[in-house]
Amino acid sequence: MHVLVIVLVAIGVLAIFLELLMPGWDSYIGVFVGIAAFGIAAAIAVIALDGAIFFVGALLALLLIGGYGMYLFIKRKQLHGGMILTEVDDAPQVDLSGFVGKEGRVITGLRPAGDVDFNGIRREASSDGPFLEKGTRVRVIETEGTKIIVTPLEAN
Repeated sequence: MHVLVIVLVAIGVLAIFLELLMPGWDSYIGVFVGIAAFGIAAAIAVIALDGAIFFVGALLALLLIGGYGMYLFIKRKQLHGGMILTEVDDAPQVDLSGFVGKEGRVITGLRPAGDVDFNGIRREASSDGPFLEKGTRVRVIETEGTKIIVTPLEAN
């Protein structure tokens, strides 16, 4: 029984460690497997082994020390939140309001977005509705942040 308890604890530690190395691995299945292995090991120790209180105390101490060690590891490696963009104020703000009213020619076709040439200045633009083929003459009717919205001249 001692060997089974030790194997279950080792499986629990390994499963949680693998979850740390491969986050998102099937929705935290490693954490669930680790906790289940620790719980089964503790139950077997309480039922079948003498000195079970010592074992459960040692297991709790191991979990606390290991958890704190993982916390320090994650904090030191800056794994928490490292994949998520938290600040967007760094993006340069471009004022495209000067393009309103300008005319240009579609370069790549707008389905609904594509490139338009405004007298040698190539910008990405979106159609206000219909698909516009390459070579269609367009006029800028609106800008929204970094987005240019055009309409075909024939529609005006």
